[in-house]
This record gives sequence, structure tokens and C-alpha cells, in this order.
Amino acid sequence: MASMSEPASNTASSPTQQSQAEARTTSSMPDIADLSLKHNPDIFTIICCNDSFQLALDHDTIKTLLRACRKTRPLLGSKLVHFNKWCQNAGLCHPDGQLRIGLTPSDQIALSLHCEDQATADRSWLVTLAEQGNAVASYLLARMLQSEIDSEAEDDGLEENTKQHHIFHYLKNAAEADHVMAQFHLAECYHSGLGVDRDHTKAIGLYRSLAERGITQAQVAFGGCYENGEGVEQDYDSAIEWYSKAADQGSDDGRLHIVFLRGWFSFIGHGVAQSDVDAFNYWHEISTQSTDPVIKPIATHMVGWMHYLGRGTVRDEQKGVKIIRENESKVFWLGENHSLAEDYNSIESKSPAARKFFELCQMGSDRDWLCRHLMAVCLFHGFGTTPDRVKAAGIFEQLAHEGHSDSQFWIGICYFCGRGVSTDYTKAFRWFSESADRGNSYGQWRVGVCYYWGQGVTQDYTLAAEWYRKSAEQVNRYGQYYLGHCYEKGLGVPENIDTAVFWYRKSADQGLFDAIDQLDWLILIEKVNEVD
Repeated sequence: MASMSEPASNTASSPTQQSQAEARTTSSMPDIADLSLKHNPDIFTIICCNDSFQLALDHDTIKTLLRACRKTRPLLGSKLVHFNKWCQNAGLCHPDGQLRIGLTPSDQIALSLHCEDQATADRSWLVTLAEQGNAVASYLLARMLQSEIDSEAEDDGLEENTKQHHIFHYLKNAAEADHVMAQFHLAECYHSGLGVDRDHTKAIGLYRSLAERGITQAQVAFGGCYENGEGVEQDYDSAIEWYSKAADQGSDDGRLHIVFLRGWFSFIGHGVAQSDVDAFNYWHEISTQSTDPVIKPIATHMVGWMHYLGRGTVRDEQKGVKIIRENESKVFWLGENHSLAEDYNSIESKSPAARKFFELCQMGSDRDWLCRHLMAVCLFHGFGTTPDRVKAAGIFEQLAHEGHSDSQFWIGICYFCGRGVSTDYTKAFRWFSESADRGNSYGQWRVGVCYYWGQGVTQDYTLAAEWYRKSAEQVNRYGQYYLGHCYEKGLGVPENIDTAVFWYRKSADQGLFDAIDQLDWLILIEKVNEVD
């Protein structure tokens, strides 16, 4: 086969000779349209979607292949329409019609040749194909099951563990048939222990092989293994090297992983000059541009803290609290309740985002007080690590003596609730007061709680209401709710339902469920009274 890069012959061919040559070329080739539709639909993807492959062919070959494509386009087009309708019925598409599950054009063509009935979402035809060894069908079934788990879809009769075993089975079959993305997701199964025992060695082997073949998703994942020290020795330079390989191929995910690391390195001065401004800017970029379920919530949480403390940006405590609160999710539940306030009865979390956050805080714990404080919060809750409230309390108390108001609040919580230390209301009140005197709105609220109940100090409703007000005026939703309660009951302030409703509504507008319930109750009582 002649290459397009070869020099053209100086001997010109006559039109008749060209026609005869073309006829011989065409007659000597198999029926590509028939061959491709029956056996190898990838040829259509190669010719229609792969410019680099086209450049490797001579003009006559391209002309013949495109002629075959034109002949089969109507048939192929109708089959793709059937498949697309089936995908929509099966709930596999976004509102704009694009597939939620990544399938290459080749995958779509291969499956469309077997999809006849677009009126039902039944997937039995896919199961049959998979049992016959069709790699693409196996891959799609695996991704559909994973999508159901991720979206907490209605139970279709299969328990999650059973689904995970099916996912692994389908991916393994497709991977053995050299389906590249099946190999990538199979590596993820070994990496996370989904449907199979966790095996970092097998995961690394697959990631490395795919990364060396230039698969950007694998390059990012392989870089993540180096970053986290999973299956290989931790090496940030190697991590950045693989992230860079992906970024050089246009992977925004690879680029943003580098940006994320730069944020932490700038924050703690690891290998670069310490800079809160750079850290904030890097994390803000991740928060607004990344979709990664691990680095995005971590960066967003840190952006919230930077606003809250005024580090690297203008201080805006309310904005910071709002960001931290709204960033809370099932994979990263370290929201306002768990990092700023006192929800001490939380469950543990070993999500990838939780583990990563703890490791990063631990890495910077000897360089920056906030990293050390957040590490203690993680230890207190068991967020990304084994719970150790004794160690957490020790860290909080050390930082409290250094004058950090958030740590003073938290050691106060430890003493108040007997978490990691013996219960001691007097010490709790002293630390809450230290925090409150530094303007911490959560400390002010808890001082009010101590006065209200007479815990660690003589009971005094008037002082309780005064401290609640200080907190409420700093837009703290807990202070607002408790101040509303004082006005509703006439404790420490004159009874005034209208003022109580005012403060309850302020708190409810920030999503505090107790305030929402109490506000609804008061409105209901008011309506009943109007009827009477």
C-alpha cells in the first residue's frame, strides 16, 4: 500500500489507465460494507472519526473505503437511531440526548447492529450478547449497574453486593477481549475492592499498561497511585509526571490534579514558598472547574475555610460557612455541623475523599495550625481515619493554648461532652468563653447554652440571651435559633412571638431544621387562633 507521504511518480497516467487501475483495486478487495457490518463495525469509526488513520492511507484506498461507507450509511444510520432510542428508554441519556455512560462511536455502532426493538428498556438482548462473548455488551452492562449504584436507583431485585460482583464479572470478560475502558474500570475494581478483594498490585499493573499506551484516564489514575502511595512508593514527582502526560494530551482532569497539589504545596510551603493567596487561587480553580469526586469537595471545603478565616482572600465568615455547609455530601459530610459546630454523634467515613483529606491535613500538620486543627477534627469523627478522640482532644487543647478560637471551641466541646477527656463543665465554659471573647460566633452560642442551663456557671437567662444575640448578630444560625427560643418563652428577654418568629426565620433561611420545624409550628398555631 502506497503512503501519502511518498513522492508522486513523474509518469502521468492516462484517464483510461487510472480507470482500469481503480477497477482492479475495487474488484480485488472484499465487500467492505458487508464484511464490516457482519464482523467489524470499527472500520466505520476508523475512517469517519480517526484523522490520523486516514493520513496513513493512499488516496485510492480512502476512496474505496469511503465508497463502502456511503453504501452502508442508510442502514447503519437507522440502526443507530434504534440504539439511541433504546438508550433513552433505558434512562442512559442526559436531557440533551447525550449518553451518560461513555461509549465510543465504535461501541455504539457495534451495539446498534444488534438492537432491534427501541420501544422497551429491556436489557435481555445485552445479556445475551454478553454471554456470547460480546465485549461491548459486557462493558455497557457493567457501567449500567454501576450507574444504578451511584444514583441509588430503585432496587431491581439485586443487592448492591450482588451488583458489584456482576460489574466485576462483566468488566473482566470485556477486559480479556481487550476492551480498553473495561480494562480501566477493572483496574478501579481492584483498586477500590468493588466486587473483588482489593488488590493494588493488579490495579497498578492495569493502570501502568494503559497509561503507557497513552490512555489519559489511566495516566491520571496511575498518577493518583503515586500521589497516595497505593501499590507504589509515594512519590509526588512521579504523580505530577503522569498527571502532566495526561494534561499534555488535553486532559483537563490531569491538569487540575496538578493544580490541586499546588494548592496544598503552597498552603504548607512544601517545595515552594508558602502563600495563602496562591493556595486560595488554586483551590478556587479546582472548586469551580473540577468534577472529580475526591479533589473537588476537598478544595471547596478549603475555599470555605479561607473565606471564613480571611486567609488568601478578604475575610467573609458568612460566605465561608455557607460554602462549607453546602459542600457537605454523602462522600464528604464534613460540613458546618461537623467541622465548625458540635455534631459529635456522627458516623465514621472511609470514603476516598475522606481518606485523602485526612492524609493531606496530616502532611501539613507540622507546618500550619489549620491542617493540625482539621486533622484533629478528622480524628474526633473518624473521618478518613480511625477515630481517636483522646489524641484529637490533645491537639485541640494545644492549639487552644496558642489562641486559636476554633480549637478553643472544640476543646470546650470535648470537656462539655466528655469526648477524649473527662466531662468538666467548668473547663468547657472557660474554653467557650475564650473562644467567644475572640469573636467566634460558635463560642458565643455555646457560652449562651452554658448560662441557659447553668452548666459550668450559675444559671442566668439574661446573660444567655445576651450571648445568643452576639452570635445571632454574626449570622450564626444556631445563635439565631436559640435567641428565637428565648423570645418565644420570655426567658432573659420579654416574651415576644413576633421577634421569636423573626429570629427563627433567620435561622430557618440557613437551613437549620429545628428552626424550620419551630417556625412551622408557630405559623400553624397562629392560623388556628385566627380560625377560633
